Amino acid sequence: MALTTTFKLQGTSDTTIEATDFLAFSDGTFGNPVAVSSYNGGTHVRSSGGADDSSANTPNNVKYVASGTADWGDGTEALANMLDSEATLKITIAYDSNITVTDISMYAYDGTTTTNAPTNMTVQMAEVGDSAWTQAHGSGSALAIDDSTTPATSHDFYVAVSASPTSVGVKSANKARIEFTYQ
Repeated sequence: MALTTTFKLQGTSDTTIEATDFLAFSDGTFGNPVAVSSYNGGTHVRSSGGADDSSANTPNNVKYVASGTADWGDGTEALANMLDSEATLKITIAYDSNITVTDISMYAYDGTTTTNAPTNMTVQMAEVGDSAWTQAHGSGSALAIDDSTTPATSHDFYVAVSASPTSVGVKSANKARIEFTYQ
């Protein structure tokens, strides 16, 4: 039996984020940097070769505005009003037979030590339905995602992710991680 976890950048047609891909934040145009202390105006899937794998997707971008607000393309709104289809990521956890998924957390870290914050970045995360963002810096301040306790072979979770650099330069060493228990 095989457990699978699939990450997709949502948009017109979702883009699967492969193991060698990166979630790339931009000022709104692929490849353009986000200004220091500003939040992303675009989110893309960047291949290991540097291509925009999500170029045909019109990918969703959710931009942090303040603790309880975001902009996902039509101006500043209450974060709690975001729909599943408007979130940045669709995360699917699947198994060959019925499972439940509990104790779910997601966070960004420096790419080496899961308890460390991402290097030179502020990363905000929110599950659809949350009324406030979580600064998800390391396992100690992870975003808590609601349990899925109805047995099924596939469970979907919807998460908004927004990032802001705190210094100039590429931040490719940072990673995001999801942890959960299934049974």
